[in-house]
Amino acid sequence: MKRLVLFLSLLFLVQSCKSSYGKSELLKENETLKERIKKLETADTVNREAAIELKKMNVVYRGVSNPIYITKPNAISFEATAPGLRKIDSLGNYNLNVGTGRTLDITIKSKLKNGDSLTETKTFRIKDISAPIGTINGIGCGRDFELKMTKNELMKESSISIKVEDFIFDWSFKVRHFKLKINDTEIIQVNGSILNAEKLNVLEKLKINDSVKIFDIRWSIIGSKSTYSLRAPSPILIRIIEDN
Repeated sequence: MKRLVLFLSLLFLVQSCKSSYGKSELLKENETLKERIKKLETADTVNREAAIELKKMNVVYRGVSNPIYITKPNAISFEATAPGLRKIDSLGNYNLNVGTGRTLDITIKSKLKNGDSLTETKTFRIKDISAPIGTINGIGCGRDFELKMTKNELMKESSISIKVEDFIFDWSFKVRHFKLKINDTEIIQVNGSILNAEKLNVLEKLKINDSVKIFDIRWSIIGSKSTYSLRAPSPILIRIIEDN
């Protein structure tokens, strides 16, 4: 764009030199042309740089408050709108709660420094959060997968947690309590996320080939005020094996 303007400017000057204008008229025309070039270059730069910046937002998730950061470089002011989009502060932070459908559009209307108005639309895919998976000491592969552990491994204050696959946010999850079943008979509720042998003497009675099931894991998202109905993670199935 700039090269085209400069070429046309040069052509204009050449044609002007061939005219019968005097020196003062040529200088006046030259100054006017320089001002026009400067305005065009400024407008071109402003429009090119006025892009939407949305961090970590290739997709948005249904059922949780999606944190979004929006900026408009070289804009005097802008307004972002979308169903479920709520402005948090004047720094560009928003929360987005999506509803039905597979896509959602965010529209940004801005006023640029050169006086122009600009409207842009960003389309996002809407995804449902995958079913959470229960883990013990970070290990867990979902429903119907049986882990092999010795009694000693299980009794070393094992930590119960969850993981959600294909989830882009850096959120942490907290396990509030869970249930423990031994050989499909005795059921014990454990508060917190630690399987502590001192509090659960029943673990001392475990024998080789006994089964342990950790289920009904209740959890929350740390720091989130979302009203999302958190799905129950898949249970953790354990088979007691002999020490090597």
